[in-house]
Amino acid sequence: MKNLLKIQLLFFLLSCFLLGCSADEAGLEEVDGTDITYSEFFKSYDRLDQRENITYYKPVPIMELQSSFPNHVVNTIDTNRLPFEVEKEIAYLVTSENEEGDLQRQVQLTYHSKSDPGDFFIMTITEVEQNPLTEVDMTDKLDYAGNELKKYTLTEGLPVFQQIITMNSSLVYRYYDFDEANERLSVVADSANEIYAYHDGFVYHAGYMVDSEETTHEQMLELTRDYILGHDDT
Repeated sequence: MKNLLKIQLLFFLLSCFLLGCSADEAGLEEVDGTDITYSEFFKSYDRLDQRENITYYKPVPIMELQSSFPNHVVNTIDTNRLPFEVEKEIAYLVTSENEEGDLQRQVQLTYHSKSDPGDFFIMTITEVEQNPLTEVDMTDKLDYAGNELKKYTLTEGLPVFQQIITMNSSLVYRYYDFDEANERLSVVADSANEIYAYHDGFVYHAGYMVDSEETTHEQMLELTRDYILGHDDT
């Protein structure tokens, strides 16, 4: 019997290592929540605004979610590359299920400035079944609000898009925030420069707003590319 229990435990640990444990197995605490996040410009391609049966979890330090995703998809960012001193770095997990019961996970990595609460860098990573960018027509150089839309190469055969605010208005940028008093996850509607890409089964959607003349959009694009491709492991 003891040998059987050892084998079962070994099988469980191996499964968690290879496939990633579910949120429940990771011991995360469920909380109430409202709404979900997605890219306003790319939602017609990835349809991430149509997710249902949503479960929200209390945010945790980023390191606590690393084992729940394969191949180091979730990792910390080298904060020395951010143009502000980070007050805290935290991860949000939100899951959804389709009619067949298939689980879809979304994690948000949040970095807020210590000196200016309006400055932030946020990376959202969402599991998807297929590459939504195969349908994208990039003849336009502007997004729906008239802001600059640029296409770069992420890696061979895969693009990365960058939306840069050049007008007085912009598309809505959504990110999760946690109300400590009411133990509730909510969605903040803000504005931000955005970066969007697909890689190896995940959609990466970054948003950043930095009040600094020393920060260039090229630097933020490079940081995001390095993270997606695994060159920013810390």
